Amino acid sequence: MQKEDELEAYINSEKEPSEAEAIKKDHVMMGKVALNSDRRKLVRIVGFSGIKKEELREKSGLNDFMYKYHMDLLLKEGILKDEGGKYHLTDPQGITVHESGLRI
Repeated sequence: MQKEDELEAYINSEKEPSEAEAIKKDHVMMGKVALNSDRRKLVRIVGFSGIKKEELREKSGLNDFMYKYHMDLLLKEGILKDEGGKYHLTDPQGITVHESGLRI
């Protein structure tokens, strides 16, 4: 039997998160969205029907840097998705955030 090297040990230690860890991660992510009014505003503007990228940028009223910053986070965290040039809420995360009643 061959001994496991440090890299293999690290890779093998990267297991799927437990249910509790996954729930905690979701709560942290929801907090990131809930605590920022610009992110809440972007989620509200996208709504259930989606919106074209250019239209969202215009309606957001954010400068280019802040728009990209917040959109990168929302896309990375799985709140929004990009489909055919339109942003949509993801299911279930994005819809949950939208339905949670977070006010702008």
